[in-house]
Amino acid sequence: MDDGAKPDWWVRNERERERMELPSYEPARFENGTYVHEVVSRLESKHGCTITVLGINTEYPDDWEVRVDGERAFTVDRSRDENGNTRYHLDAETFRERVERALE
Repeated sequence: MDDGAKPDWWVRNERERERMELPSYEPARFENGTYVHEVVSRLESKHGCTITVLGINTEYPDDWEVRVDGERAFTVDRSRDENGNTRYHLDAETFRERVERALE
């Protein structure tokens, strides 16, 4: 992915991390490498909803919740790589299917 395709916040983050000599940042991804924010944005636009992935009173590596319009839809297992970047343990298509099932 080139800088022209990255959101402004990502480019700023990369610059700050380089300046501080921190490991590279990758936004949260699904098992198949797809970025979570891209899938969530498409689903929110398509269905006119709000999707949030969060942990409430969790400790690592507890599952997080996926909420659709504020309602708990399902949970998702996650882990972090050696640089602290989050990976959710399902693929993008399964995530999409579960969100759309919650909207029925």
